[in-house]
Amino acid sequence: MTGAAEARARAKSVLRLRTGAILCALGAAVLLLAGAFRSTDRGLAGVVLAGFAVALTALLGWAALGFLLVRRPVAGAVPLPAEAAPEFHRMIADLAAELDVPAPDEVRVCPECDSWLEQDSGAPWARSRTVLVVGAPFLWWLRVGELRALLAPVVAGTEPAADPAVAAARAWVRRLDALAHPYAARTRPARVAPWTAPLRRVPRAFARQLLDLTRGQAETMERDIAAWASARAQDVDAPLRATAHEQVGLAYAGWDRLLTRLAAPAWNLGKYPDALMAGVVAALTELSQRDRLADAFGARLAERPACDLLVAPEQVDAQVSRLAADIFADRADRQAVGWADYPAQVIEPIWRDRAGVLVDALDASDGRPGPACVGRVLDRIREGARGAAYDPADPDRSDPDRFDPERMTEHVIALVACAAVDTGRMHAAVDWLDGAVLADGRGDTADLPGLVGQAVDDGDDRPLRTWLDGIGVRTAEPIRLGG
Repeated sequence: MTGAAEARARAKSVLRLRTGAILCALGAAVLLLAGAFRSTDRGLAGVVLAGFAVALTALLGWAALGFLLVRRPVAGAVPLPAEAAPEFHRMIADLAAELDVPAPDEVRVCPECDSWLEQDSGAPWARSRTVLVVGAPFLWWLRVGELRALLAPVVAGTEPAADPAVAAARAWVRRLDALAHPYAARTRPARVAPWTAPLRRVPRAFARQLLDLTRGQAETMERDIAAWASARAQDVDAPLRATAHEQVGLAYAGWDRLLTRLAAPAWNLGKYPDALMAGVVAALTELSQRDRLADAFGARLAERPACDLLVAPEQVDAQVSRLAADIFADRADRQAVGWADYPAQVIEPIWRDRAGVLVDALDASDGRPGPACVGRVLDRIREGARGAAYDPADPDRSDPDRFDPERMTEHVIALVACAAVDTGRMHAAVDWLDGAVLADGRGDTADLPGLVGQAVDDGDDRPLRTWLDGIGVRTAEPIRLGG
């Protein structure tokens, strides 16, 4: 049997399990209702048995209703119609023709380092549509040839996806998974009333049992499909595929750093960078230059990036950036911020807020309030004050065993950065890999982590004081705080 035939056989096994589950549920409901009808004329015991049978039937009906109403959340992605990217759609169509498989019905762009096919059925009576979802970091970082090579096995999967048995088996498993694990989907489910939680446990429990019965066959089916698609695409752009996979690893690293060190702080303030893909290109370019293999990959940067296949890349970037904030952050009220305004609107407010937390915590630790100046804080740290290491929202911040030198260092860095910015000689800046940094007029960044770390960890603040004196910071002068 070929891989496709094996996958089809596994899909039919999944469907047989589905049919068996439905028939068992219907048979149980019929038997319970029949027993309830016959028990009603047998006195109190018969009435109790009848009520128990009706209750079990109602539970089965409730589980079936939950299964019918559940919809697996569609992955968060931005539609990319043909008019917005004619060259990209032409590339995918040519790739499908070369592989002798159907072309995807639709293309979408997601803010993740991944690419896959998914089925979008729309209305229950409509034909299932095959959607190609492409990770935006790949689209912006990979070259055209690299992206084509990377997507070849994914596009090859459109043939088994179009098979009715495979499509029905996948729909069954995804529906079960959506009901059994509603919070494991790529997008968060809609908010529901808390009082419905006990009612939702019933269909969820049934779905988990059915999913356990189905999982083995479904996973084998997907492995067969993946192996078949990979074999089908192995001769398409083979020399470029190895390079593409190397760049995928680089993209994961740069994308993660950008999200955690630059995007997340903005999200926490109710803002979001409106050009994440431009940022990821800058981050990955810098990361590749720092890598030992930078010389080998340097020539590829002169080739055409895949995002050039879009008519308006900046508009798609803005949409994906907003979508990333919607998916990965919790706040609903967000304001777009450009990279040029990011230091003033994100970095500096965070620094001043952390500096205020530091001073307040130190004052609370020994009951000796005073001016917010660098010299006073450094003196108290050298004396052993530890209250600044705790977050004011932490209920256990008074516990000396919870002292966190790393958090202390972050707050002292913020305080020193605020003092440096107040001199007018330094300013907040963006480092695509390290996040927020302090830079001078020439763009050179200060080694605040090293200087402050020596003061906090070793109790030696002389190098830090020497540096502060060199840039004109008066350590006895109060600084402006936030919060």
